[in-house]
Amino acid sequence: MKKSIRSVFIVLVFLTILLSGCAPASTPVPSTFTPSPIPPTFTPEPTSTATPLPSATPTSIPTDTPTSPPDPNQLSISDTQTVEFIGKKFELNWKVTDQPIRIYVYYPPNETPSDWIELVEFQIYPVNPDGNKPIDFAERIGKGYKQQYPGFDYLLLADKHSDAVLLEILYPTSTHKEEGKKFLEMDIFKFYSDPNSSQVISFLYSKNIDASSSRSSDDVISEMNNTTTKVNPAMAEFPLFSQ
Repeated sequence: MKKSIRSVFIVLVFLTILLSGCAPASTPVPSTFTPSPIPPTFTPEPTSTATPLPSATPTSIPTDTPTSPPDPNQLSISDTQTVEFIGKKFELNWKVTDQPIRIYVYYPPNETPSDWIELVEFQIYPVNPDGNKPIDFAERIGKGYKQQYPGFDYLLLADKHSDAVLLEILYPTSTHKEEGKKFLEMDIFKFYSDPNSSQVISFLYSKNIDASSSRSSDDVISEMNNTTTKVNPAMAEFPLFSQ
């Protein structure tokens, strides 16, 4: 059932992009449930707009009392230099540790922040009194996306065995440029509770997809479906890194 919902979601969003010429359209896409009215904390942009910044000691991150004693075997984001995901290796290339939201971005060895096709990323969020569950953060980002692209929708999928949720977003544009080609950006997030604190963490897989006129719509949609078919099970099995 989830696979069919996801396929319909991808097809309708892609058709909306084609019909709108990348401008906001009015065709809604069914999501798994209606988001609750929580104001977005920010309007997300495609992840590739970032440029490398020097790391710094966090100064504005709230101090949270651990929910349980730290597990010495727990994987730590701050100590992670490489990430293995969907059979590929991603290396830490960019991070921000002096802002309320801490960010760690990993690229394939042959790609950079200014020229990439795939990346993975961790974000560690400060405690939010307006809703501090994984689904709250996912909905805020999803609603921010809808503010930016009113005619588009996002897809939320819940984990039956935990409070983790998946968020799928398709941006009609991308900052990746190749002469004569047009790219879309596909983002798949996993939001989950930090095993050792009261904060929420997201793990993102992002891919720029060639949607040039030289490719058929069926080919583009097939690539997006194949991407989610590969990524979503990997998200479910991906270990829960702590901050």
